[in-house]
Formats: sequence, C-alpha cells, structure tokens
Amino acid sequence: MPTNSNNFTQPSYLPLSPEHQANPYGFLRQARQEYPIFYSPTLRLWIVTRYADIIQVLKDTKSFSSANSNLVDLEVSPEVEAVLKEGYPNMPRPSLVDNDPPGHTRIRALVNSVLTPASIAALEPRIYATANALVDEWIDAGRVDIVSKFASPLPLLIMGDFLGIPRADIQTVKKWCDDWLVILSGGAPVEQHVECARSFVSLQHYVTDILEQRSVNPQPDLLTALLNATVEGEANLSPAEIISLVMQLVFAGHETTAHLIGNAVALLVQHPEQLEALQQNPSLAVNAVEEVLRFESPVPGLIRTTTEAVELGGVQIPKGARLQLLYASGNRDEIQFSEPESFDIQRPPNGKHLAFGGGIHYCVGAALARLEGRIALEVLTQRLSNLRMVPNQEILYYPSIIIRGLLNFWVEWDTPSSVGT
Repeated sequence: MPTNSNNFTQPSYLPLSPEHQANPYGFLRQARQEYPIFYSPTLRLWIVTRYADIIQVLKDTKSFSSANSNLVDLEVSPEVEAVLKEGYPNMPRPSLVDNDPPGHTRIRALVNSVLTPASIAALEPRIYATANALVDEWIDAGRVDIVSKFASPLPLLIMGDFLGIPRADIQTVKKWCDDWLVILSGGAPVEQHVECARSFVSLQHYVTDILEQRSVNPQPDLLTALLNATVEGEANLSPAEIISLVMQLVFAGHETTAHLIGNAVALLVQHPEQLEALQQNPSLAVNAVEEVLRFESPVPGLIRTTTEAVELGGVQIPKGARLQLLYASGNRDEIQFSEPESFDIQRPPNGKHLAFGGGIHYCVGAALARLEGRIALEVLTQRLSNLRMVPNQEILYYPSIIIRGLLNFWVEWDTPSSVGT
C-alpha cells in the first residue's frame, strides 16, 4: 500500500461516513499537521490537504492531468455500460473541468468569447426578480426548507434561462442533473446507477434537440452563442462538445451555486452576530459570499492524475496515480489564513480561497455564482424578519466526495401576523 514519506499510518479516511459528512474539518486539520499527503485505499486516491501543495498541483498541468477530474475511480457495471451505449459514443467529451491543453485551451477560448462579464452582468435584474418571486411563494408561511424552495431553484432557473432551456422543463432537467451527480459520486446500488444512466442519456438527447432547433431558429441565449462561437485559428465547437459543455455548465451552475446559497443561510443563522451584521449592512453580502466559499466550500475537491512519477510535499507519488485536491482543507490551512476555523463575513477578502479552483481551470462560472450568491443573501436577509434556524432538526449533507451541501435546511422568520402574538 502506498504510504507517505514518514510512514505515518493514517486512520481510516471515510469521507462518506455520517461522522465525516457532519464535520470533516477536525480530520482535515489533523491531516494537514501530521500526514498532509496520504493514500486512501478506500477511494484509491492520494489525498492532498495543504494549500501550498494544492497550488503547486494546480499550476503544473504537465505533471498533473485534469482528464477525468470530475470522476472517482469506480468501475462501471455492464448494466450501466449497456444503457450508456444508447447515448452518444465517448460521452461526455472532455470539456473544461476534465481537459488538458491544447484541447482545454481551445474550448476555454471559445467559451470565454460568449460567456463575457457583460453577459453575466446583464442577468442581474432577472436574478433579483426570480429570487423575489421565489420568496413571494412562501413568505407568508413563516417557515420553509430553504434548500428545496430557494437555494436549489434559483440557480437552476437562471442557468436554464441563460442557456435557453424552457422553465417548463426545469424540474425534469433538475432530476437529470441529480442523477448525473449520483453517477459522479458513486456508491449507489447498481439498479439506481442504471436508472441514472438512463437519465444521462435522456439529457444528451434533450440538449441535442435544442441544438437542432437553434441551428435553424437562433435565439438570444447561450446555446445559440455556443453554436456560433468562433476564435481565429480554432475549429468551432462540435454538437457533441456543446452537449458535454452544457452538462458541465448545468452541473456547475446549478448544484454548486445551490449549495453555496444553502451553506450560506445555514452558517448565517448559526452565527446570529454575523447575520445581524449583514442585515444592518447589506453591502457585506459580497464578503459573506467569499467567506462561505472559503469556510464551507461547495466543491470540497477535484481530481488530478500524475503523468509521471513526481515528488509533492516530500512524498513520492507514482506515475498514473490519482489525487484529490482537497480545496475544503486548503481553505482552512492555518499557514494561509488567519483563524481559519472562525466564520467571519468581515474577514478582509484576499482572493486566495480555492473554492473555484485555480490556474487554467479556474471556474468559468465564478462571476455568475458570486452574483447569484450576493443577490440571494441580499433578498433573504432584507425580506425575512428575525430569520432563524428551526430548532431540533437533523442536519444532513449529500453523501458525496465532490459536493458539500445540505439535503435540506429549515428556517423560520416573523411574519406580519405573528408579530406581537
């Protein structure tokens, strides 16, 4: 079994266990101090926990490949493989997260040509309107699961609008996205993986149908823009590449931002002094989003594969080894951040957290996630009086090594009818 350089026998790393899901940060702090790079036989991954080592990997795209960086190393059953053959061959294609230069360079340039700061900023009125409309649906109830009724639908609706997916189809697309996440995460029974594979194929066919419509009837949406995206000296995106890219955009634009918002609300109501500061000064929403991203990263870490034998942090790692860069651990590295275990929305921003990755793979949707997170916090904290956590609820997280988010989270507030009663 691979070991680290000082032969430290690390305790069992079980990131899907209830104990670790509830609070992984004590284990990660011990890991940074005693075995910052170690091998997990359960996941068949080398785990990288320190900020400096993670940065080194992110900068070295030659030695550390991003191919298959969104997948854990799990075997696909014959039943699942048979279903996947009903879709497009070799899907999903390498796109942004799971690609290396020069392929990544080409696709990134084409996406950047249409996913511009101006196109993101133009969404601000729609995000405000959608956030307020969602709140209107349940504000009189005085209590809501903020994950299912706000944090999840808001980024999904906005990403759907941005891409050009009809809102009538959003819930179906959401189910397909959830099922795709199950495939990425692994661990489910074969029967469930088969059903998720069917959803994956349905998602491919659905996007293909929209692309065919846009080819004859262009619309002012991102799908049309991707079809027409051009960069001098580079081939246009193929339909298969657009399908793969849309899958990543839907996942990143929905799941990760939904968990950013859900984690933010949970942290704020569990830190009343921070919530009060934000209510009194809404401009702190920008800082609050950055602190949530650092403190409770929606993407705990992604995968890299060594293209040659390397030394990292004093540890010898063989060629072909897979590593998980634990952004969630790096974001609490004591060497990089002052008082990293404290949640403080007034922490001076330094732009150094790893929630969006780094290097050439820095998240292409970071600006949109930040915009949606800021608006979500502004709307919630200004419209919900005396916002607080519903007591005695069980707090559960998605059983995943690539997503850190709540299954549900109940909050309550004072409605006009409840004041004075």
